[in-house]
Amino acid sequence: MDKDSRLFNCVRCHQQCVICSCCDRGNIYCSPQCSQLSRQELKRASNRRYQNTQRGKHHHASRQRRYRQRQKKIVTHQGSPIHPANDLLSPELIEPTMRSMPVRTRSNRCHFCHKSCSGFIRIGFMRSHARVQTQRKTSWPLGP
Repeated sequence: MDKDSRLFNCVRCHQQCVICSCCDRGNIYCSPQCSQLSRQELKRASNRRYQNTQRGKHHHASRQRRYRQRQKKIVTHQGSPIHPANDLLSPELIEPTMRSMPVRTRSNRCHFCHKSCSGFIRIGFMRSHARVQTQRKTSWPLGP
């Protein structure tokens, strides 16, 4: 019997994925690698925001001061940077900012366990049950 499945786009690489209900844990990434890379990017952005605050600047300065004291180096004079020859491009390998991702055709197989899924694919999450909110009753009367 084919399994129930959900279709989603990876938040990082925008690859379309089909995931069966057995593997579905609210996934938003197509692979652990995409999840780890996204986590690293978010941490870098958070650190960058913190470094731009007054508190972050003070912590960075004190950390650098402690580092220089451990190294016992004088850092008041620095040499000039070496200029490359009159080249238009630097000799280092330049990594592209947007990596091209292979385009997959959508199949009825789970992206994670590769088992066959039903032809009917959900777009949203499954709801386990509707939660009923009840109004709290107070033990004291309302009024003056």
